[in-house]
Formats: sequence, structure tokens, C-alpha cells
Amino acid sequence: MPVMIWNRKKSHQPADMAVGPKAYISGYQFTLKGSPRFYEDVKRIISDGGAQVYFSEALTYERGAAVALWRVRTNVFDWLPKLYDFWVEQERTEPIASTFHLYLPSDLKYPALDLRTHSPAEVEAFIRANAPVKDDSPFTGRTKLGPPENFVNPK
Repeated sequence: MPVMIWNRKKSHQPADMAVGPKAYISGYQFTLKGSPRFYEDVKRIISDGGAQVYFSEALTYERGAAVALWRVRTNVFDWLPKLYDFWVEQERTEPIASTFHLYLPSDLKYPALDLRTHSPAEVEAFIRANAPVKDDSPFTGRTKLGPPENFVNPK
């Protein structure tokens, strides 16, 4: 009787398709909201600049307006001037005024800063002064919210 193909002892997943954990960046955590037209470009600018977009939505609605959402965690701000340069170029080629708003995790309902009225250096200083720093990694199991070192399990 021939061997059925589903009885073979063979790995069905090639080794080059193995999936590992995503890189985790610790740093300042904040949210940017802006025009959905720039979703992919802004995500690429932030990611190429050494920051991590750990969550994003191409289209969401806030108070009836369509916006794109990027949740960012970063220690470096080299991408911020590039974002401003991209923004200026987009407004030069398209006669539509748009803006980006920065939100802090403590209050996601109201923007903490409008990027149109501030320079990249001022935005970086604001983030460094006000944004919370997240340095706990879910991949290593080491978090800031773990039990104290002298904790004894009652079991």
C-alpha cells in the first residue's frame, strides 16, 4: 500500500520562513496623528530613522475627521527633521494644508502639541521633557512592573 502524503514525517515550513520576535526599542512613547494621505510615507520615515512604529492605523476617525495614527517609541530623533521636510514638500506640491498632532499616552483624547506651530527641535525637547519612557521588554520577561527583588512566592 502506498504511503499517503499526509503521513510523511516532513517539516512543511521552510527554514527561511521562520518567524522570530520583532525588534523591541525602548524609549520615549507617544502618538502622532495626521493626514491619511501620508500614512505609508510617514511610517517609512519614522521606521527608517531608527524609531519603532509599534502600532499604526491607516484610517481612523476622530471627532468626525479622518486621520492616520502612528504610535511611536524612540530614543533618536533624526527622523523628525526628515518628517518636516517631507511635510513641506507635500504642501508645496498639493495645495492642501494638513498638520500633525502629538499625543501623550496619559491623555489620548486631546493633542499635547501641534507640530505646525513648533520646530523639530522644540518638538524633540517637548517629547524628552513630557513623554513617558518605556524600557520594559515583553520578549525578555524583564519589566519595570515585576515583583520586587525580595518577593517570596507563598506557594
